[in-house]
Amino acid sequence: MRPSLWFYPLVPLYWLGQKLHRGLHQSGILAVHHPRQPVIGIGNIQAGGSGKTPLAMHLIGLCQERGLSTAYVSRGYGRQGKSSLLVDMANLDPRIYGDEACMVASALPECTVIVANRRWDGIALAPKADIVFVDDAFQHWSLKPTLHIVTMPFNQRSSRQKLLPAGPLREGLSALCRADMLVITNCPLDGCDSKALALELKLSPSVALHCAQTLMDMPQPVGHEQPWQGQTALLVAGLGQSQSVLDQWKALLKSPHAATLALPDHASLAGRHWASITQAMKQSQAKAWVTSTKDLARLSEEQITRFPLYVIPLSMRFPQEVTDIFNQLEKLCAKKGQPLPLPS
Repeated sequence: MRPSLWFYPLVPLYWLGQKLHRGLHQSGILAVHHPRQPVIGIGNIQAGGSGKTPLAMHLIGLCQERGLSTAYVSRGYGRQGKSSLLVDMANLDPRIYGDEACMVASALPECTVIVANRRWDGIALAPKADIVFVDDAFQHWSLKPTLHIVTMPFNQRSSRQKLLPAGPLREGLSALCRADMLVITNCPLDGCDSKALALELKLSPSVALHCAQTLMDMPQPVGHEQPWQGQTALLVAGLGQSQSVLDQWKALLKSPHAATLALPDHASLAGRHWASITQAMKQSQAKAWVTSTKDLARLSEEQITRFPLYVIPLSMRFPQEVTDIFNQLEKLCAKKGQPLPLPS
């Protein structure tokens, strides 16, 4: 019997809890906050990695290219403490801010990065930002963003998936009708048929659909200057879909038999997980190890220099034939009555 079958009786309880929580906000019993500036919520209907953070970073970059000041609000998953904090660029400590906030702050130093359990508290710390991106806001009923963008991996769009805790779904596919935009992530590099996807997902015509591709570059050295030369390496990932990412890395590096170590999402890379890495390095006789930029944010200086380390940079690309996503973002914000203050 599959372990998930034990959780099937709990699915109705989860569904009722979700419906009650949402109803309390919709009825006005619990407050719903309406930010004054344009706020873009980026969420999903599935637990685990769906490309929310790479999409947020991509959109933040597009906004900054057009002269907009930006802010990014994250829960700061895995951090110690619950206070709302502005991320200090001089002290990017994942124990204080969480790994994703540190990764975003490091990659986008001109963006104001905030961690806050209550998202509206985080938004309040960025009153001068022209646009605020809020992570994981689709089920955050106490916040009414200007737009909801939902991400969904191309290979996880099946309607056969179950609700939590029996499966990965936070909500069913019907919840996509609340979204203003759906971004299908990790699409095949040879393209995908957006019209067919819209029909498959029974998507409302009011939901803008975009297909995004994930691009991976060759490993880049960290803490040293030795370029990647195809050396024997251990591949380590602590992400939402670790095994899937590791398989992609093996294909990228043309190393189908490379040793791998899949860790839980946001896993601390100290203690027993670091012991697992050092043991795997020894057993595989690896000369170096490769990880993600998100995992890098959780490493200490001592860990970075312990073995030759490489990071695989990721970027997001939208096919040329698709309408520019920023232009659509601008139009949708204007339609909702909160236009972007673009420089003239």
